[in-house]
Amino acid sequence: MADGTRPERDPGEEYESNAARRIRAQAQEAAGEEIDAIHEGEAAAGSRLANFWYHHKWKVIIGAAFAFILLTGISQYARHANPDVTMLYAGTKYITATQNQKFVGILETMTGDRNGDGKVYVQMNDVVFYTEHQFKEYEKWCEENGEDMTIDRMGNKQAADRYVQQVWADPLICIFSPDQYTEVARSGGFTTLKDLFSDDPGAIEALGDAVLDDWGVRFYETKFAKFYDAARIFPEDVVIAVRTLPTMSALTGKKRAEEALAANRDMLRKILTFDYPEGYDPEAVMEENPEEGA
Repeated sequence: MADGTRPERDPGEEYESNAARRIRAQAQEAAGEEIDAIHEGEAAAGSRLANFWYHHKWKVIIGAAFAFILLTGISQYARHANPDVTMLYAGTKYITATQNQKFVGILETMTGDRNGDGKVYVQMNDVVFYTEHQFKEYEKWCEENGEDMTIDRMGNKQAADRYVQQVWADPLICIFSPDQYTEVARSGGFTTLKDLFSDDPGAIEALGDAVLDDWGVRFYETKFAKFYDAARIFPEDVVIAVRTLPTMSALTGKKRAEEALAANRDMLRKILTFDYPEGYDPEAVMEENPEEGA
C-alpha cells in the first residue's frame, strides 16, 4: 500500500505459511497440475541459498571451523617446522605455555637464524610423566600427607612413550629431572662436558659445584638460572645436558642432525658460560629479596 502499512488479513481466510505453500506447489507440480501463480511466486521468494542454509547450516559451520583449525595448524607447522635450537624438558612438573614462551624468548636473543629461513626460533617441547621410582616417591608423599594419589597410569605411559621417541630421535638440549636424566646418561646418550668444551676446559672448572658428572650440570646452580626469573620454571633438581648424535640420524638425515647438534651445543655453551651483566651483584639482590633464595 502507498502508506507502507500491511493490509489486514481477512479473519475468514485460512492462513498458509510459506513453507506449506512451497510443499503444496511441489505436490501440484508432481501431479501435473497448474501451479497457482501467486503461491508459486511466493514460494520462489525463498531463494535456493536460503533453503540450502536452512538444511545444511551446521555442516557449513562445522566444515568452516575444521578448515580454520587445519589452516592454522599448517601455518604454525610451516613457521615452526625447522627450529634453530631444539630443547626437551622431561619431569613431573607441568610447564605452562606462558612460562615456555618467556623462557625460549630469552634464548632466542642468544642465538641467530641458524637454518637460513629468515626467522629465529627456539623450540622447547615438554613431556610430563613419572618413572616407577617417582611413582613410589609420590605414593609415599601422599600417604604421609593424607592425600589421594591422582596419576593416570595409561596417560603416564603414553607420555613416557612420547618421551622415548623424542629423546632418542634428535640431538636435543635436555632439561631433565634426575630419574629421566640418569636413564639417558647410563646409556651414553649425552655429549660429555669435555667434548663440549674441548677448546675451553677452564669453562668446566668455572662451573664449580654445578657440575653433576661427566655430562650434566645442575641447572639451578648456573648463573643463567640465577639471573633470569623466567628460567626458574622447572623442578629445582633438574639437570641440563645435550644429546649425542642419534644413531637414527643415519635414516632421518645425518647432515641435518649434525647441523642441529652444532646449534644446540653452541646454545648450551652460552647457557653454561653465561655471566652476570657488568655491575650486577647477586649477593645484593639476595639481601634485598631474601625470598629469592628460599
